[in-house]
Amino acid sequence: MHDDAKPLLAGRRCLRTRHISSTCTACVDICPEEALVLKEKRLLFAASRCTGCGACTSVCPEDALIAPAFTSKALEDALRREAPQGRIVFAAPNAGATGKKILLPSLLHLSVDWILLAVALGAKEIGLLYAPGSVDEEKLSVITNRIEIVRKICAELHLPLELETLRGAPKVDAGRRRFFSRLGAALEPREASSPQTQEARSRIAKTLLEEPFVRVPDSRLRLIHALKRLLEKSGKADSREAAKLFSAPRIDAAKCSGCALCPAVCPTGALQSQGEGGTLRLLLNAGACTGCRLCADICFMNAVTLYEAASLEEIFPTPAKTLFSRKNAPRAFDTWEDKLSGLINAPVYRT
Repeated sequence: MHDDAKPLLAGRRCLRTRHISSTCTACVDICPEEALVLKEKRLLFAASRCTGCGACTSVCPEDALIAPAFTSKALEDALRREAPQGRIVFAAPNAGATGKKILLPSLLHLSVDWILLAVALGAKEIGLLYAPGSVDEEKLSVITNRIEIVRKICAELHLPLELETLRGAPKVDAGRRRFFSRLGAALEPREASSPQTQEARSRIAKTLLEEPFVRVPDSRLRLIHALKRLLEKSGKADSREAAKLFSAPRIDAAKCSGCALCPAVCPTGALQSQGEGGTLRLLLNAGACTGCRLCADICFMNAVTLYEAASLEEIFPTPAKTLFSRKNAPRAFDTWEDKLSGLINAPVYRT
């Protein structure tokens, strides 16, 4: 199997790389081929097992898995071309689809933000066509769950939408074909990527080196953009179901030690700290929060929990709100060396 369809693991973005305390297992849980595994709390990618279905790229909260052969730009261009026609059919390989369709490596590649963007661009009927015996049928509950989220949002915003999953009738036995594909991948040497994919991988690798370490993932920006357009269409100011797509941290002031480690590790900058006049303030921009749980995972006081945002007013870019404030907090403005010293009860020597 060519490497063209296989994702690129951007370790710099991965939560497991950022902090060993991360409990994120999103990509590992959804991978149908066990190509992504955790070893000693680190994420490993077994490329020989990967079939390029794209499931992992749709669930990573930090866009750490990138599909070079099926870029976000290509999918967005297809949506902008087809959505204004009113009907879109997303089809998986070997699904026996006829007529106009957008072909995906797998329907699992289609996350909620893409479906919402299709609706925001004008689609009123969306069909998801999968092949019997395929990975899509095995993971059909994941796909239908995403459909239900979109359906509830559109219903609450009073926007017409017909959304359905369709079982195709392929000319080949998809289950049998998948079995022999796996067997072939295990027995045969891996073929090299095409020149186009090699170039795409080099371009992505260069971009990753140049991008800021703290960033809001493209998938989150796309989701916010789609919701904004849907709200403009509906004229409704709020939606509780739409808000449930977002999680945000809550800080228990009674437990918080004021160490300010959580904003220091936040990969999107959703959490920020300010220290002025002997007062520590922790600020939250809920729109930038992907619910990655890293802030809760690293909190040694168990002071941080995640909750579902109450309204879209909390999500869309607004002035950051104060989550926590404390005056004269001991160690609040210590350097990371001082914080580490306090945690392990050892002195710090500076030279």
